[in-house]
Amino acid sequence: MTAQIEIVPYDGMDKGFLSQIQTWVKKVLEKAAPSSTPPYLRLTIWKNIKALKEFYDHEKEDLGVVTCDESDFLATHEAWRGYPRIHICHERVKSVQDVVIEGVLHHEIGHALIHGSMEFYTFKFTDRLQEAARSNGFDLHLLQQCVYFLSIAIKDWEVILWLTKIGLGPCQKSLLEYMMKDTEEEQNAWRVAKQSPVLKKITMAALLKIILPIEAMILIRSEDAPKLKDQWNEAYGWLSVTEQNGLMRLSRRIMEFGESRFQEKLENAAYGLIEEPF
Repeated sequence: MTAQIEIVPYDGMDKGFLSQIQTWVKKVLEKAAPSSTPPYLRLTIWKNIKALKEFYDHEKEDLGVVTCDESDFLATHEAWRGYPRIHICHERVKSVQDVVIEGVLHHEIGHALIHGSMEFYTFKFTDRLQEAARSNGFDLHLLQQCVYFLSIAIKDWEVILWLTKIGLGPCQKSLLEYMMKDTEEEQNAWRVAKQSPVLKKITMAALLKIILPIEAMILIRSEDAPKLKDQWNEAYGWLSVTEQNGLMRLSRRIMEFGESRFQEKLENAAYGLIEEPF
């Protein structure tokens, strides 16, 4: 099946940037198996952060969706309307290197191809998981936060691994390096969170977003993985050795369930995080 790709530019958009977007989209789709492409995919290019935020605020209110602020990302994906949609903000990326923009676009298209259904955006909380969470100080709201961050890490792991296997790993390396350039905000959040065992684990779930894909790349012997791991060790050197080792253990536990369905991987990751002593 050939995907129908609709690219929606903003009024007056620079044709050169639009042409680049079209080229980068084509590069991923040419390497994807026809059976893996959705019948319809929309990619919207927003002029500025204000327009993107207004769109997300309206969609969340209309559909009752509760997530974090998506306008903070270079690009985003979702399937709230039952089909995959990608959003990229020109104002947000105009000062970013082309190789990073290409990497983030490949990344979001990968999400659209692999995570293009509502299965990946609705989370189940079994009675057993809720009981384990309560026993460790997590109420339902805190458990939801934890699972939300874990879902991001798991989906990013799956996408980066897939892109690496089909020959598009170099741009993902550039994207990961970009994400590791400045960890000051994470470090400041960590100083506060580590005073609370529960908040500490929720923050650890957020930190998995980068280290889990790197550990997966190490597992498949990607030539970029050792350098990325060294960069991660340097960028997150403010974590203690115990905390770093805890993230490695959790990453390996999640990867052991690599062939499981998404909800099973997510629940297993939640148990692992709740039980990990860090």
